[in-house]
Amino acid sequence: MSWRWALARRVATLVGGGTGGPGAAQAQRLFSSSGALPGRLHPAPPQIRNKVVGCRGAAFVNSRWLHDATQCQTRQDGVSRAEEQQDPFELVADELSILGNRLRSMVVAEVPKLESAAEYFFKVGAEGKRFRPTGLLLMASALKFPIPESTDVGVFSILASKLRTRQQNIAEITEMIHVASLLHDDVLDDADTRRGVTSLNCIMGNKLSVLAGDFLLSRACVALAALGNTEVVSLMATAVGHLVTGETMQMSTSREQRRSMEYYLQKTYYKTASLISNSCKAVAILAGHTAEVSVLAYEYGRNLGLAFQLIDDVLDFTGTSASLGKGSLSDIRHVITAILSFLLYFIYSIHHLK
Repeated sequence: MSWRWALARRVATLVGGGTGGPGAAQAQRLFSSSGALPGRLHPAPPQIRNKVVGCRGAAFVNSRWLHDATQCQTRQDGVSRAEEQQDPFELVADELSILGNRLRSMVVAEVPKLESAAEYFFKVGAEGKRFRPTGLLLMASALKFPIPESTDVGVFSILASKLRTRQQNIAEITEMIHVASLLHDDVLDDADTRRGVTSLNCIMGNKLSVLAGDFLLSRACVALAALGNTEVVSLMATAVGHLVTGETMQMSTSREQRRSMEYYLQKTYYKTASLISNSCKAVAILAGHTAEVSVLAYEYGRNLGLAFQLIDDVLDFTGTSASLGKGSLSDIRHVITAILSFLLYFIYSIHHLK
């Protein structure tokens, strides 16, 4: 099992918040009292939990960790049974391979140099962790396809297959948007490595890297329009806007803002969690779920994104260049305040729990 997922589960206990103990209550206040991040952290009502029932490797959609979703299967009566621990990436390995092939075909361009740049991080071996498409495919599996019981089995199979393809499209679009942001970030940060290989800007220059990122965004827009769902288009467009907002916040922080945990979490939501949360909501919307379930999917993705980025920032201190795929301490200017704030927060919590 991937060690990142095991570690992330512990962080999600703070971010997503269990309902028992003072630590959970403090985490609840930390993330929701200021109103800095959209939505609030709360457990799903039983009537909603019972609506969201999936196949193997799924669980009800709540502010719980994706690792848990691969270990249990929730029945209509809300009773869960433990299953053998599995690697979440293995559950969707076949689909990830299909997605990789489709992504490479989607970035074909008339100009060979642009095509070479656009597919740079979609080549086999340079695809990275593929965390976002993995999470979205598992989210799609976790959501029961709402269809009348009287529907013919053959018709149901066709509809379910078409839905799965559309949800895969969301995973592809999300990954293209993410890679485009990486290309732009590497130019802004003057990075020399990414995903364990030399960064594109070091090989082809800043100008072509920026153009390749723009090209990926354009291809994502075409794929998004093909879905024909204006609400999903709006969600993904919002996420792209948040990426720009978050990067600008990171570049232009004042001394006071660098000392603010609230500011750090707001920036982290924009830069990382917004894309994941809005993509999860898009997956639920395409499946025809209610607004309640879609909001739960959004909250789940938000907590997943926040926890993932918190771990990534900690690994900037503890990881090596080889394990991170980029230079260690590469984001030190942006995360040291968060680390110190967490330390102070936990010291304060321990003091008041005595």
